[in-house]
Amino acid sequence: MRKNLYRNFFISAALACGFLSSAPAFAMGVPPAWLPFHGLAAGLGVGTEGVGIQGTTAIIPRTLNLNVGFDYLHLSHSFHTSNVNYNAGVNLQGEPITVSWFPFQGSFNLTAGVFINQNGFNVTGTPTSGTYTLNGTTYTAQQVGTLSGKTHFNGAAPYVGIGWGDPMDGGRLTFTANVGAIYEGAPNVSLNATGAASNPQLASDVQAEQNSLNNKVSGYQWWPVMGVGLMYRFG
Repeated sequence: MRKNLYRNFFISAALACGFLSSAPAFAMGVPPAWLPFHGLAAGLGVGTEGVGIQGTTAIIPRTLNLNVGFDYLHLSHSFHTSNVNYNAGVNLQGEPITVSWFPFQGSFNLTAGVFINQNGFNVTGTPTSGTYTLNGTTYTAQQVGTLSGKTHFNGAAPYVGIGWGDPMDGGRLTFTANVGAIYEGAPNVSLNATGAASNPQLASDVQAEQNSLNNKVSGYQWWPVMGVGLMYRFG
């Protein structure tokens, strides 16, 4: 019991001495060396994942940075299958959480992490000739009603890439660039027709058309990333 008391006393005293020794550094605005995070930078960027904001701090100065951000972009795209034209509104939205490693303690870095992925798009189908042909069966627009669909991707998408620029080193303003890819997995398309509720054959054909769409987009599992940004370091 007494040995444990002495041990706890010496541990507490050592921690207190360490804190007191770092107090002058805190007072001067300089983080002590034992802290895992050093400084803060923030900025804006634009690229294939959208327009975004990013915050960066150094885990190990000139070696390892932690990056957190938010990206958003809305796009429109049209495509068709059989006799149906589809208009899609694409929403790109994600929160990247990545770590950048500077192997040469310069501007070049290797970056990896995860995107909290909220990408997706809504689809509305319009017949090219006043009728829909779904799975080889022709329906009037009145029979089908509104044909719509949604697409979802994996919620957590791994990212790997390379970059240039260390906002935690050098001047306060830093130009950054990055190239890489996000693995979103195969898109999951869900297709619906309001008339399918009262028409079993239509419901079956809509399901077949949905399967056809999923087969067509199954190869789009990677999202290319290219972007540039401007970061400002505080302090």
